[in-house]
Amino acid sequence: MRRTLFLALAIVAAGVLAYLWTGGTYALGSLSLVMVWAIAGMGMVIIIGNTGQLSLGHAAFMGIGAYSTAMFIEWLPGVYAGMLVGTLVGLAIAIVFALLIGLPALRLRGYYLAIATIAFGVGIEQAIRAMPFPNPVFGIPHILRDVPAGYMRDITTFFLIAAIFLVFFTIGRVILRSPFGVKFRMIRDSEVAARSFGTNLTRNKLQAFVISAIFCATAGSLFAVTQGVLQPRTFGLIAAIDLLLIVIIGGAIMLEGGLIGSFVIVGLPALVLEEIAPAGSLTLIYGVLLIIFVVALPSGIATGLVLLWHRKLQRPYMSALRYVHRRLPARGTSVTTSRGAHMFYTEKGAGPPLLYIHGNTGSHRWFREVMDMPGYRTVAPDMVNFGRSDRIERADSIDLYADHVAAFIEALDIEPCYTVGHSLGGGVAMSLAMRYPQKVRRLVLIDPAPIDGMDLDDDYYALIEAIKQSYVGIKRAVARAMGSRSGDRRLNGLLAREALLMNEEGFVKHAEAVASLDLRERARGFRIPALVVHGGMDPIVTEEQSRRTAQALGAEMKVFGDIGHALPIEDPERFKETVALFDGP
Repeated sequence: MRRTLFLALAIVAAGVLAYLWTGGTYALGSLSLVMVWAIAGMGMVIIIGNTGQLSLGHAAFMGIGAYSTAMFIEWLPGVYAGMLVGTLVGLAIAIVFALLIGLPALRLRGYYLAIATIAFGVGIEQAIRAMPFPNPVFGIPHILRDVPAGYMRDITTFFLIAAIFLVFFTIGRVILRSPFGVKFRMIRDSEVAARSFGTNLTRNKLQAFVISAIFCATAGSLFAVTQGVLQPRTFGLIAAIDLLLIVIIGGAIMLEGGLIGSFVIVGLPALVLEEIAPAGSLTLIYGVLLIIFVVALPSGIATGLVLLWHRKLQRPYMSALRYVHRRLPARGTSVTTSRGAHMFYTEKGAGPPLLYIHGNTGSHRWFREVMDMPGYRTVAPDMVNFGRSDRIERADSIDLYADHVAAFIEALDIEPCYTVGHSLGGGVAMSLAMRYPQKVRRLVLIDPAPIDGMDLDDDYYALIEAIKQSYVGIKRAVARAMGSRSGDRRLNGLLAREALLMNEEGFVKHAEAVASLDLRERARGFRIPALVVHGGMDPIVTEEQSRRTAQALGAEMKVFGDIGHALPIEDPERFKETVALFDGP
């Protein structure tokens, strides 16, 4: 949805800029034509970029849609009835030809398939020339024939075609993200592997061929009722090559590539080059631009922009986001501990102290919905190296974090306190309770770091390195930890921005600290009442690991089968009830 909205805003912005550039609505007509070709381009993205089938015959499907619409407008008494029936009949004919031609042709590969589909395209062009009606076809009624010709029709047509384009873009996204799209990409990457997974190659290739034909036939129908003139060569071999160039230049694997490539192939000459190019030099300039695009961005402009974003622009964007977010006002205050660190915290209520210790990439925000605990003075700090607290030199020691939490407890004079630790904070809470038992009277561990550490391989550390350089990766990691509330985008965005405030070294160092954690010896003789709470849907800590932790501490254990890794976020009321009951008489 977000990509569709962004694309819609980009289209509107392009329309405004084009209008200002030319000083009239001619540019909007050119952009409408760009979007018509972009619909066909998206069909080519599906068949070429995502299924790996090199077809050069899809311009013929545009011709089928265009001429079918034009004929039924002429034959039927109502213009709009003719448009609708002609479009539907064109789609039906395109589907029939896609099945008839696709079934034998898709047994071929590569250049052989390209040659076979070229033959189909040339055959359709010649069939159109031989049909008993005038060619070229002039005077096809406009899709908005009831709107007076002029700037109002141009503007309305622009927004109508944009809406239709966005509908097909959304349909394309749904298809490519569905099991059909997965099978298409499997075929593209390796037919042998796809077959070994039980994929019916012929059927799935045919599905892609039919879907792309529908996109192209629809584009042809729109071409007829927006341009008003048809001739067979419009949908001949040159058009087939243009469609191929659209996906090569725009990007063959992304639907946005259809729009970008269409703008370069169709829109750029009409909007820019014809205005500034010397007479007779348009073809040369056009060819040079194509060479530049292909050499500089071999994966296409859309793919190149995505790679540029992830490889070059993510870090400065994250730095700017981190800078702004850190300076936004937050409810809370800071205290200077005996270890010389400034630690930020928030608190609420009055009564016996209840201390929350957050997990990795976390902050006090993870407990924002459980601060209201009747009868308690609830305190949620940002540990050092997290949130708005100070950075320290080391980020690889659970015990060092426990030392700073102990100093924080002394600074607020809240010992002994009822302590709740979540995830990495669970490991810190265990270390605190074992080394400073006078500061902890009860202990609740929510999906804690296992008392005997975790097995993490080299691939895991490589994944962490990749995640810390990508805001999207951080958001996905945070969403994974949010469990059943991963779909809450607003909360996910807030917690992801909080994760940016963590010391960057901590992404890897904290994983190393959890991997090397072993508190089993210290747990011998542990006497503080403890409760281990495990979420049955936790993707990070297993139930067996939580049981070993509970057994080593002599603790009680509760398992909530419908909860993931973050009980305080997923079910705040159940969290508060669990914490209150464990401290009951």
